[in-house]
Amino acid sequence: MEGKNKLIVHGLMKVNDKFLLIKRTEIKRGKPNSYPLYWDIPGGMVEDNELPSEALVREAKEEVNLDVSVSNIIHEDSNLDINKGIVFTRLVYLCNVLNNDISQIKLQLDEHNEYRLISELSEMGSEKIVPYLEEIFEEEKHLVKQKTR
Repeated sequence: MEGKNKLIVHGLMKVNDKFLLIKRTEIKRGKPNSYPLYWDIPGGMVEDNELPSEALVREAKEEVNLDVSVSNIIHEDSNLDINKGIVFTRLVYLCNVLNNDISQIKLQLDEHNEYRLISELSEMGSEKIVPYLEEIFEEEKHLVKQKTR
């Protein structure tokens, strides 16, 4: 059996100097969601003939109704789903929100049912967060320190 590759993009977005997190629903389009009720950042699958940055702009509009410009990649990880025979690769970009008006945020309710703006991940307390989010916040802090040197 020949394996397949799927590319996923996510965006670490700042709105009014706070990071945007969204909470996954239990059910997504009638099926159990992956990481149900976990906090995540906006993103999704790259479609055929679509550039990753274009996919992220599209996903940001679909999931949270925000217009973004895509900056640099701050994280990459891959994993093999043996049951599906697919290697999933995730790219996480820093994004600039073009309009910092939080009243513009409208969630795609069949995928996410809540959002939160935070300064640091520690503000989430005991809430469930997707596994890669801690790495992303560490990488973002490292980037900020490099820029201030």
